[in-house]
Amino acid sequence: MKTTIQKLEITAQEYESLIWNFYSKWCQSVSIGTIEYQQVLANAAINRWFLLEYQKCEIEFHILTDRYVDSNVTAKDMEKCYKDCTFSIFNIRPMALLSQITKPKISKGIRVFNALTQN
Repeated sequence: MKTTIQKLEITAQEYESLIWNFYSKWCQSVSIGTIEYQQVLANAAINRWFLLEYQKCEIEFHILTDRYVDSNVTAKDMEKCYKDCTFSIFNIRPMALLSQITKPKISKGIRVFNALTQN
């Protein structure tokens, strides 16, 4: 059985970068602001949960593609299937873990803008 790296025809560094990008984008999707995003990104329990769920997505990818190894299916086809399988992770959230993240307090006073809060 071929590995994900072999099926997608990428290097180990590209694979790590791919997972990091997915994790970063997922953290953005469950966060409201920059401070909350950083807390979610740095949370070890959320990271473990994400990697377990991501592994389930990869197992689904392998189930779907193992029969097409050594056929005329290209790496681009494998990549499309991989994306379809892994994008499903954006539909789930570990609410028990996310509820532990401290929400930034918004005061009702005058809002101060600086270089960090402006886009």
